[in-house]
This record gives sequence, C-alpha cells and structure tokens, in this order.
Amino acid sequence: MDISEYLHALLDLFYPRSCLHCKRNLNDSHELYICDDCKRQMPYVDTFHCIRCGAAMGLYSTSVAKEGCAACKGRRLHFDAMTAVAHYDGVMKTLIHKFKYARQKFLFRMLNDIIVTHNKLKDVVPDMDVVVPVPLYWLKKMYRGFNQSELLSLGIHRYFSKPVSANNLCRIKNTESQTHLSKSQRQANIHNAFFVKYPGSFHGKNVLLVDDVLTTGVTASECSKKLKESGARYVHLLVLANAEYSS
Repeated sequence: MDISEYLHALLDLFYPRSCLHCKRNLNDSHELYICDDCKRQMPYVDTFHCIRCGAAMGLYSTSVAKEGCAACKGRRLHFDAMTAVAHYDGVMKTLIHKFKYARQKFLFRMLNDIIVTHNKLKDVVPDMDVVVPVPLYWLKKMYRGFNQSELLSLGIHRYFSKPVSANNLCRIKNTESQTHLSKSQRQANIHNAFFVKYPGSFHGKNVLLVDDVLTTGVTASECSKKLKESGARYVHLLVLANAEYSS
C-alpha cells in the first residue's frame, strides 16, 4: 500500500463516506458522493419532452419550437428553445439541494460533469456565441457564497471554450421564490427584476442561458426578454434539471 492509499484508508476510518442520496457506505467505492446504484438511477430527460418549455410529453405527442406543446401553446416564452439534462427528482434533486441549500459547493464539479458529458449539449453549444448564467440578487449571492448557475456556466466554458458573460445580466430586485405563487403573482414578482448593463455586447449573438432548475419558466423567460431587448438574436435555455412545467 503506497502513501496515498494509506491516507485514503485512514480518512475513511475516521471520516467514513456515505452516499448523499441513499446513505450507503462508500468506503469500498471509488465514487466520492453517490453510490454506483444511485448514479445509474440518475433521472435523465428522455426525448419525449417539449423542446420549447420542457414539459413531459406522451410518446405520440408533437412539439415545435415556435408553437410548443399543449402545456405552453399560446403562452409567450421569450427563450427560443430549451434543453434539460435531468428531471428534478430522486438523486438529482438530492444533489441540487445539497449544492444550493446546504452550501456544499464542491458538488459543482460533479454536476458540471453531468452537464457537459450529456449528448444533447454537443448539438446545442457549438452554435452559441456566449454563455449567460441566470443571476442571483447580490444579497442572496453573498448569503449563499456563490451563484450556482454561474458555476455551471464556468464548467461549460472550460469544456467547450465558450465565453461566459457573468456580470452583464443583473438581478436588481430581490424576488421571492416563484414556486408557491400563482401565475399572476409570478409575473408581478419577477417584473423589472433584471437589467443589462452593456446591451451592445449581446447584439446579434446566440445566447446560451444557464440555470440550475426550471420550475415555472417565468424567471428564464424574463431573463430572455431582457437579452432579446438588448439585441440577442437567439436564446437557448439550458437547465440542469426540469421540474414539471407549470403554466
């Protein structure tokens, strides 16, 4: 046993590792955060979802980018298309909760790997000119210590060599969570919450807008509206996880 293996065994003895989702002991595993079984159960999004809003669809349902599906048809969404890597459920939900709310920042490396190795991104990212994270209000970012969407954007930058604009799109209103609000309350809550400092930098650009979780779609749509008003040609929303779309 070399020195690194000895130190690893010593750490496992005094600080035993367990799966963040199922709590199974990981001392005999090469995995650091989740066990092999939970890794295999990652709830990746299959092909049967709306390419406009991300809502789950039946096997024989249809969706086009401009018109959407039954869930979003007739509703104005300012992003042109969206891609979700996984569903906000099971092990993915656990990882995101640990990452955001328990401030386990180290998990961004694993979550970045999940994003950048997903097959869908190979078709999306090459056509994008700039990556833009959905911003946090400065007070919330200071309290949490990081913006999760910004960390995910930096992972995409490192893997695909796409520039990141992290401070141009700003959140200037400390909004409450959209999850438990009605449709009208969501719109009022997020109205005028975002501002673009230098609009010219987005003019004529294809923008990859990045967020961790899509819940109602209102926040991402409002961000996209500001990007379009600044001259962005096309906005593609990328989310790590998609909760069930709600109109």
